[in-house]
Amino acid sequence: MHLTKIRLFDFRNFREAEVEFSGGLNVLYGDNGQGKTNLLEAIHFLCNLRPVRTTREQDVIAWDKTKAYLKGVFDTSSGPVDRELLLVAGDRKKVRECGVERHRLSELYWQIHAVFFSPDDLSLVKGRPSERRRFLDLIIARLKPQYGRYLSEYNRALFHRNRLLKDLKKNRTLITALDAWDEQLSSLGTVILKTRAAFTEKLFPLVRKYYLYFSREEREIEIKYAGSIVSTGTSPESIHEAFLAALRKSLPQDLASGYTRVGPHRDDLQFLLGGRDLRYFGSQGEQRTLSLSLKFAERRVFFETTGVYPILLLDDAMSELDANRRRWILEGEEPCQVFVTTVDLSAIPEDILKKSRVYRVRAGSVG
Repeated sequence: MHLTKIRLFDFRNFREAEVEFSGGLNVLYGDNGQGKTNLLEAIHFLCNLRPVRTTREQDVIAWDKTKAYLKGVFDTSSGPVDRELLLVAGDRKKVRECGVERHRLSELYWQIHAVFFSPDDLSLVKGRPSERRRFLDLIIARLKPQYGRYLSEYNRALFHRNRLLKDLKKNRTLITALDAWDEQLSSLGTVILKTRAAFTEKLFPLVRKYYLYFSREEREIEIKYAGSIVSTGTSPESIHEAFLAALRKSLPQDLASGYTRVGPHRDDLQFLLGGRDLRYFGSQGEQRTLSLSLKFAERRVFFETTGVYPILLLDDAMSELDANRRRWILEGEEPCQVFVTTVDLSAIPEDILKKSRVYRVRAGSVG
């Protein structure tokens, strides 16, 4: 699967652009602030239906405009697939695929996916636990759309339980309504925890593999899923019982805070190297290497599940790697479409550069 063509109107600093791409390596070069990262973000948005550098989708609309339009044409095993996004200020985005408006992720062509990495993107390691949970949940929902629905239902039940906890401070007679929300939260939470456990069993060994390769670190990184529910077994029944017991145990604290303090919405990932928690005691280089390893592991899991490598988007990542690792990424054993941004073409090995397609990005135009 690869992107053959993209068309943009009023996206970030691109007023109007249409570009055709190679199915292999595409190098975007130019000075800083010209639009290289914006172009990568447009590709990511088309593939994953969300921007990279903002949680507000409408932030990508050109600052003096009220709407933006993106279209991508993808070459897939089933033939060409075109996908369009229309963003209008004050309205929800519209997604069309092969001329038909789509409303659910499950309705879209399943092969299309992209992985984005930037050296400045350290939130996976040093950011809040919600960043790491979101990383897991987005990949799982992409591979298992049903998981996204369970997650939405869980968050809905969590919202109602938290609201009830606040109401109980004023009216204790409402306590009988808590059991129903506890049961729903435990049932949905059990599915989420089981699914996350199965996914991390695949993900963690790959993260360790890539970290060893990228870092040349002799010590193996240790990765843990730090859960707030401790179960004596792995069956859904034992997890469900442990969840209910944890909710009962935390009820006094929940009532005091007005917030549910246990469940998958409180879980985290922990990264240890030589006994040190890399979130707090790792160097910036170690944290960047771990972020890169997580993204490459995501890419590999997607391939192992679907048989298709996602598009790889590397924003100024070459500066973080030595020559051997640059070469491995750009012409490695894992064939896929790759986009690389750089301000200096000498960062790309010369023989690889000759086989790639090179684009100059300047002031929102591509040539």
